[in-house]
Amino acid sequence: MSKLSLTTPTQTAVAVGTGAIVTLVVLQVHDLLSLYPPVVPLSVPIMLTVLAVAGFVYGARLPKRLEEHRLGSREAFIALVSGKSMVITGAVLAGGHTVYVLRYLGSIEAATPLQRVWHGAATIVASLLLAAAGSLIERNLQLPDPPAEEEEERHAEGAPG
Repeated sequence: MSKLSLTTPTQTAVAVGTGAIVTLVVLQVHDLLSLYPPVVPLSVPIMLTVLAVAGFVYGARLPKRLEEHRLGSREAFIALVSGKSMVITGAVLAGGHTVYVLRYLGSIEAATPLQRVWHGAATIVASLLLAAAGSLIERNLQLPDPPAEEEEERHAEGAPG
């Protein structure tokens, strides 16, 4: 069984790329069908921002809870999975909405493309905030390595290390 670890930069880059590629394909399909993709509702960046703020608040409280031993293993596991989900979701959405915004940036003079660019840009920022909040949760769940002396004492006493 593999060990659950922090989200790596490679995993994040793959998520960004996947979001960008999927969005590019969806936009091409819309072009082939002579359809316009929908404008991103303003509720999307608002909801992502609310989730990010909640993630930042929770992540900021984790070190104290770990220090006071008030964080159970189940909650820590759920928090780590939630943090990873926030990082990957934010990366996928940021990659996808970057392609979306770049697509309509050239025709910003018209009202609908301008709305697409503004709402898309707000979603990019909110997605990056979500990913940053997830990363904070992941980092704050890390425990410091025990000092080398304690480890040597445990091995000397016959305790498993």
